[in-house]
Amino acid sequence: MTLMPLGEFAPTLVENSLRGSGVCIAVGTFLCRIHSDTGLLSEPLLRLYSSYPASIDCNLLVDFEIDVRSIRSRHGREVEFHWEGKSPFPALPLSQTHPLFEWGLNWAIATLSGSDIVIHSAVVEKNGIALALPGDPGAGKSTLCAMLALSDWRLLSDELTIIDRQTLKVRSIPRPISLKDQSIRLIKTRFPDTYMTEPISETRKGDIAYAKPHDSAVLNVDQQAPIGMIIFPQYQAGSPLEVVPISKAYALAQLLDNTFNVGLLGKEGFADAAQALANAKCFEVTYSSFDELLPWLDTQCRATS
Repeated sequence: MTLMPLGEFAPTLVENSLRGSGVCIAVGTFLCRIHSDTGLLSEPLLRLYSSYPASIDCNLLVDFEIDVRSIRSRHGREVEFHWEGKSPFPALPLSQTHPLFEWGLNWAIATLSGSDIVIHSAVVEKNGIALALPGDPGAGKSTLCAMLALSDWRLLSDELTIIDRQTLKVRSIPRPISLKDQSIRLIKTRFPDTYMTEPISETRKGDIAYAKPHDSAVLNVDQQAPIGMIIFPQYQAGSPLEVVPISKAYALAQLLDNTFNVGLLGKEGFADAAQALANAKCFEVTYSSFDELLPWLDTQCRATS
């Protein structure tokens, strides 16, 4: 199987392939074929996924196929996400083609990872250990993930912590980093050289933009990492840095509340999750300044390694 970086394909070839036999992209350990007739997906793919291994070979065997398809409805032109002939999401305005693709791809990867432990949590790596960042909406985990992943931490995923049940380590599924509302301007100001899509307004999650991860995250997808830290972050304007150690049992219970499938895996899945967290430091962290938080995280990472 011969793959080459998507960014080496001509834009017209990518657009025509999306409308025809599809574009294959390797995302982590998955190879997916993407179809789209909207005319709005080739540019963000080429910019955000430029370093991802890709092919336009129509005979290439893939793990799954997805179709981001335009439709006409009483609201005008809209877009639907299709996976294996099914449309698991409601149609959205055509302008939201790219966010719908990203949300749908997340859903497909989580669904196909059902034999592993799948947790709704950002996760990054440094010094050979993984830092998991679960949190409720609005807690700031995506912004913190972007701050780390666009500096000197390696992005494993901004949405899914997938624990390989054979190794009990986190699999790397790096994807463009989703940013919302105020976080868009914050990250753009802090990392002006990072490519970011133009914000799309009035989505179900507010204003949405995507930041391109470092190429090194894409090139090192075969490197799994054990969970060494779990941080439950809470951004609070004007708050000094406050760090509260928590027990592994409490952290595990909180993580399981954010797990897509551990209930389906039964007692063995629960035992594997507990073992995967056995050596992790666990904290609840309240902060308002990244310049206070990031040095503390670096210190903890060195102490753990």
